[in-house]
Amino acid sequence: MKEMAGREAAMDLRVGHLMRIGGYLDYAILSMWTAHQRADVIMGMAEASVRGAGPGGPEGPDEDLLARLRSLIREARKYYEAGDFPAAMARMRVAEDLTALHAIRLAGE
Repeated sequence: MKEMAGREAAMDLRVGHLMRIGGYLDYAILSMWTAHQRADVIMGMAEASVRGAGPGGPEGPDEDLLARLRSLIREARKYYEAGDFPAAMARMRVAEDLTALHAIRLAGE
C-alpha cells in the first residue's frame, strides 16, 4: 500500500514537472506569435525549464524526452534569432506537443 502511494506521488511529480515545462512553452509560443519584444527572453525561460534533470534524476525515466526538448528549444532559439519564424515555431510546437503527449500518457498509467 505504501509502495503504491509512493509510485503515485512520483507519477504526480513527473506529470507536474511536464505541465510546468508545457506552461513555459505555451508562454514562449504566445510571445513569438504576438512578436513580443521580449520573446527571446521568454524562450530562454522555456529552455532553462528543461536544463536540469527531471524528478527521476539524471538517469530518470523522462530524460530521453528532456534531451529532445533541450535540442528542439535550442534549435528554435537559433532559428528565431536568425529571423526564420516558421522553423522556430515548428520546433517549439513539436516540443510542446511532445511534452503534452508524454504528460497525458503518464497521467493515464
